[in-house]
Amino acid sequence: MPKTTPAWWPDAGQVICALADMPVNKARGFTLYGDNDEKLELIIWRRGDAFTGFVNQCPHMGLPLETFPDRFLSADGDALICSAHGAHFRFDGACFSGPCQGQNLRRVALSVRDGRIYLAANQP
Repeated sequence: MPKTTPAWWPDAGQVICALADMPVNKARGFTLYGDNDEKLELIIWRRGDAFTGFVNQCPHMGLPLETFPDRFLSADGDALICSAHGAHFRFDGACFSGPCQGQNLRRVALSVRDGRIYLAANQP
């Protein structure tokens, strides 16, 4: 059964990356670290000036979506793909194809200001 809530969640306001590190129409993975080797794996997907963030964990089996770093998107850039079982996810995180169809990736609230992308809220 997949994990639905990470064991640790970083504080709101933590910087994830510089805006310049997030290419337009791409998705990238990021790791936020806490004390005691705690970490949270995230995906940020940018479409134009819109950003969406997710915990990097497929709802089907709880595995990370990518096999190779930052290889999240379909060839046309319209869907995140779970490399383990082929699930496809829309920009809102909803699975529209594959073994977890009808389920969603766990959303992460983001804010963009001062040329950086931040975690917007505590969300355990």
